[in-house]
Amino acid sequence: MNIHGIAINADAGYIDGSLTVLRKELDHYREIGFTHVEMAPHAVDAIYCGRLDKNRVKEVQRLLAQYPFRYTVHGSNPLNLMSDDVVNRQGFIASIEFTAAIGAEIMVYHAGRYLAEENFLLTSQMNLTPVEKNVLWEQECTGLQSMGDIAARYGIIIAVENARPYLNAPNYCYAESLEELVRMVKAVNHSQVGITLDTGHAYLAACHYGYDLLEGISLIAPYVRHIHLHDNFGRCCASWERKQYEMAAMGRGDMHMPIGWGSVPANEILARLPEYNGSITLELRPRYREYYRTALANAQALIDPIGDNV
Repeated sequence: MNIHGIAINADAGYIDGSLTVLRKELDHYREIGFTHVEMAPHAVDAIYCGRLDKNRVKEVQRLLAQYPFRYTVHGSNPLNLMSDDVVNRQGFIASIEFTAAIGAEIMVYHAGRYLAEENFLLTSQMNLTPVEKNVLWEQECTGLQSMGDIAARYGIIIAVENARPYLNAPNYCYAESLEELVRMVKAVNHSQVGITLDTGHAYLAACHYGYDLLEGISLIAPYVRHIHLHDNFGRCCASWERKQYEMAAMGRGDMHMPIGWGSVPANEILARLPEYNGSITLELRPRYREYYRTALANAQALIDPIGDNV
């Protein structure tokens, strides 16, 4: 592995549009020793209704330029190229433009969903036919090819992230399966489109659906362009469960804890990625903010024996 550095995610909910809060967070990250930060345009109010606010982007640029970090970008979670809503396409392009504006080379995209999360509670069950799913699949594939062409103009990689599972929406997203995610990336067949491996999501999905996690990691390894590293106990939850302080006590859901706190086999996962070349993002919930220093030390201890450099 050739590890360029370790990032922390500037949590969108914690920042909530405030550059004052972002400045304090960046100071905190620098003091702890992170080398990279994963930014989100929606964290800093850089996109409204799919349109980039160029004046706001300039403010963000001036702030980020004061720090030594390198950056990656996480597109807005609801972006969904399987949707016919034009805001999805506009917002995707705006996210690419934001990525370029802050000098980042990776933009993470949550894989397209047959059933979008905002519709889970509006739909009693998922009843798309295989033909209807295939139409959406092709729409995602074509959309990623188009976005890949746009990303290529800026030298940006779109890294499609594998999805977490939910108890109440089985198979809502093709990327719950690492095998299906590889099939999509192969079909897209674009130099600027790869995969973000989210270790926590992959572990949850493997436990929930009963597939072999490490075989899946080996399958996607040639296409991984970015890594999200975090921990959980492999216990799936429903989409409406949001109280992390209650879920933590039961070890349920996509917990985004520091690695080493749960049961994600991080060492075995990383060992399946010997050719990986890039940074690793510790994608943690802000409720663990006081443990960021510990999280960085845990990750460094995990990576040092297998990485060429950090």
